[in-house]
Amino acid sequence: MISSASLLLLGSRAAFFVYFVLLFGSHATPQANFLAERIPLAWCIYLFAMYLASERIYAIFKNRSIDLTYAFPLVLSVFILNGVSLLVRGQEHVPIINRAEHFASFVLLAYVMWIFFLKYLPHDVWDEHPYYTALLVLSATSLIGVGNEVVELTLDSVFGTQTVGMGYDTSLDLLMNTLGSGLFLAVTLILREGNISFSDHQ
Repeated sequence: MISSASLLLLGSRAAFFVYFVLLFGSHATPQANFLAERIPLAWCIYLFAMYLASERIYAIFKNRSIDLTYAFPLVLSVFILNGVSLLVRGQEHVPIINRAEHFASFVLLAYVMWIFFLKYLPHDVWDEHPYYTALLVLSATSLIGVGNEVVELTLDSVFGTQTVGMGYDTSLDLLMNTLGSGLFLAVTLILREGNISFSDHQ
């Protein structure tokens, strides 16, 4: 009997397969110029590299008995949101889609980083210094966010893509990254404090 987690993983991987077939296929098929024009090949390769990195992270965590299967549909939703943003030219016409993409991505990223630090930091760090753990997560996600903006700038400079929007686009992207990871951390810490307060009254 196949477990629900296994089905979820298989379904997510199948959806990713279709996603990348459409992306790369558009650059090999003259009839799909609209899709290829809106989503440059260099960006498709970058997205594929990010997916491979996600698979690698999943494998590393699984080898250490940490199940991140349920993160795959969330990753897929972020990729789809990114694709929609590029197709409708969200940078220029519907910037809220691009902001939502950054926000959702960093809620997910903060979750993964949180699990990572909980696993590899000494347990007394989380038990006695949860805000220290939160600061580490926020710092790590912020560094990744800045790295993503550097990649976008590099793609635009080298390949002539248009991933960096006009005006305050980069600043707003970084702000949404921080709000996404910050919201996850705030909710996590509030829930932790609530559990402690509840248990103290037992």
